[in-house]
Amino acid sequence: MEPDILSSYATAEYLLVIEPHEALRNEISQVKKYFAETYDCPAAAIGKPNITLARFQQFEMIEQRIVHRLQLIATAHNSFMVELHDFGSFPTHSIFINVTTKTQIVELVKALRPMQHLLKIDKERKPHFITEPYITIARKLLPWQYEKGWLELSNTHFTGKFIATHLLLLRKRD
Repeated sequence: MEPDILSSYATAEYLLVIEPHEALRNEISQVKKYFAETYDCPAAAIGKPNITLARFQQFEMIEQRIVHRLQLIATAHNSFMVELHDFGSFPTHSIFINVTTKTQIVELVKALRPMQHLLKIDKERKPHFITEPYITIARKLLPWQYEKGWLELSNTHFTGKFIATHLLLLRKRD
């Protein structure tokens, strides 16, 4: 197809995630809300808690093919326990909840890689696969938000666990 013809098709940004069960999601949302209010960071309260596996941009018309392939991959993997313990950070900009049971998540991400040609809209916009699973509390923080927030959360305990039973594909239209 001609590039200008392709530009008329609807595109979307996609996130492939694993979501904790509702009670744990609510507990994590309370932490996110507390952070948002305490450190003047409204963006922290937005979005449901999840573990992102992949992020990509694609034409919406390909979505059903992607979903079909994801279903095949998901059914080939058994449900598994995900354990969360305390907080971690990417210095200067992000705070998150640590995922301590990484192996099966990393294996699942590896199983997604062979389908990356389906997740690539063009040569420049390649899919991003996570290598380190976590649940974001706040990101794109200002230096003072990070320093004060990390000082508090690095000394705060958090534990949780859930069984990952399914994948969730989130779509945000461009």
